[in-house]
Amino acid sequence: MIVIIDDNNDLLVSLKEIFSMTNPTEAFTNGPQALEFIRKNKGQVAACVVDYMMPEMDGLEVAQRIKDIDKDVFVILMSGFVDFEKVQPYLKNRTIYQFFTKPLNMASLVKTTDDAVRLYKKRTLI
Repeated sequence: MIVIIDDNNDLLVSLKEIFSMTNPTEAFTNGPQALEFIRKNKGQVAACVVDYMMPEMDGLEVAQRIKDIDKDVFVILMSGFVDFEKVQPYLKNRTIYQFFTKPLNMASLVKTTDDAVRLYKKRTLI
């Protein structure tokens, strides 16, 4: 399953529509709701596509909390503007699997997310 977290409802609806073609997908407009869902569905969520700039909790905090729930989940961060120096350590320690800038290259995002789902399934079967 894929979880999308973004406070931009238009983008959220578009991404859910695209990802739902190949994978079960849930979408949330904020981190706390998504984290509760991930906690309740631990072992079912393979990848999360998370916006960096959100109210309440930014994408880096959401990513860390997702990994606290399930270390095997792949977190893909996206942002229109971000301080890359701040994101780089999260990429290095593999809290974040990939980082995409907006406007999104949808084909690349879909491929990366599909790859993450496959890797999660392979990783959790071992």
